[in-house]
Amino acid sequence: MDINPQEILAALGPRSGPAFVYDLFLYVIFVLSLITMFAQSDKQMVPTLLIGGAAACSVIAKLDIIPAKAFGMLIVNAGILVLPLLTAGITQAKKTIPLCVIIGVLGAIHFAMFWFFSQRS
Repeated sequence: MDINPQEILAALGPRSGPAFVYDLFLYVIFVLSLITMFAQSDKQMVPTLLIGGAAACSVIAKLDIIPAKAFGMLIVNAGILVLPLLTAGITQAKKTIPLCVIIGVLGAIHFAMFWFFSQRS
């Protein structure tokens, strides 16, 4: 199996049409997740891994590895919604809680939009 870096970069770039809105949400979720990951203390491994899972789910959703109407894509989008909220609940770094909640709200909006417009029909 040949892996072409140009194809990966093309898949990570913004798409046109209605998919641009999904991409915008995923970019913001990914960047905020990275900021939150680096803001966690060194002793907080579980919250760091959870928010890293949310960032990984946003990359998986962006690359369209799983077909849009598959159950796996529903799980990936649910991960984008749930993992930041779990992180907000269990972290001891109080400065990251608002970021986690913002990521969770953006994940909920993305989840609802993607389900309503892409998965439902």
